[in-house]
Amino acid sequence: MKIINPNHITGPLLVVLPKFIGDVINTLPALELLSKLYPEQHIYLLARPHLIELLQKTTIPNIKIIEDNRYKKGQKQSLWHLASLLKGYRFSFALLMRGSLREAILCKLTGIQHVIGYAQNLRSGFLSHALKLNPCHHYIHRYCRLVNDTHGQPFDTYSAPKLRSSPLKSPLPDNSTLKIGLYFGGQNKGSRHYPKELAQQVITQLTKQLQCQFYVFGDQSESQDNACLQHAHYHHEIQVTDLSGKTTLPILIDSIAVMDLMISIDSGPMHMACAVGTPCIALIGFGTSPWSIVEPKNDNFIAIRNNSTSLIESNIITSITPHSIVKAGQALLKR
Repeated sequence: MKIINPNHITGPLLVVLPKFIGDVINTLPALELLSKLYPEQHIYLLARPHLIELLQKTTIPNIKIIEDNRYKKGQKQSLWHLASLLKGYRFSFALLMRGSLREAILCKLTGIQHVIGYAQNLRSGFLSHALKLNPCHHYIHRYCRLVNDTHGQPFDTYSAPKLRSSPLKSPLPDNSTLKIGLYFGGQNKGSRHYPKELAQQVITQLTKQLQCQFYVFGDQSESQDNACLQHAHYHHEIQVTDLSGKTTLPILIDSIAVMDLMISIDSGPMHMACAVGTPCIALIGFGTSPWSIVEPKNDNFIAIRNNSTSLIESNIITSITPHSIVKAGQALLKR
């Protein structure tokens, strides 16, 4: 594989991002390495519309964002139209952090000479730098390899993902009680969802151990599940504030940043908590990827893995007891 010399790259760079929030957060260390190699160049991120606000929270100085309108509701853009638009930037090279054939074809249509990506999904012929994917590598390691290996391995390590937070325009109550954020997911999360009956026990047991107030996060599709969680504690004078479907992505990040503790399933909010430095407990049931390749790189973090023998995927996470969650929460807060 021919090594790319940064001194020979004069134009802007294109990075095609993944489609999920957690995956995009995991690309941040690789983007930081790329920024160190090319401090004077603009690094353009091709991102789906729902990710734009998230990327505005990055700490990397020389990135710019191109909205991928192929996925914009109501006015979807064709592959040909996007390729025509990207041609005008005259990119020096493209780095594909998505493994799809479609993205490689896009860069070919755009006329980008150097295209970096993993040799998967029948797209090797469209890549100038095709790396062999090691499925045992952590996602962060995979993304960083695309930068490091193609430039002669100038880096020995990378930094954990970071997002910046801003003060909330409507601050949460500032009192002596601990603020505990909760994201158990809804039925839309399938086997990752932590059942509301167990979630209710987590809230009850934490209240017995700590003076705290709970903030429940989620999107609009999870509001019904979270409303049930809030209603279950209404008559017990337990303070549960339901924020599901009521925050933008930046406000969600800022809200998680002011929590004293975050309890989450394997999800975007879990990665957000770790990226803003909020102590976090992750409940690991049956996920969409092996846990070892997505686990956050963070010391202020406890993962509670299931020990289930169930053959029913949705029941696997139920082996994580409320007591074990409360115990982990107390341990993190003591740190």
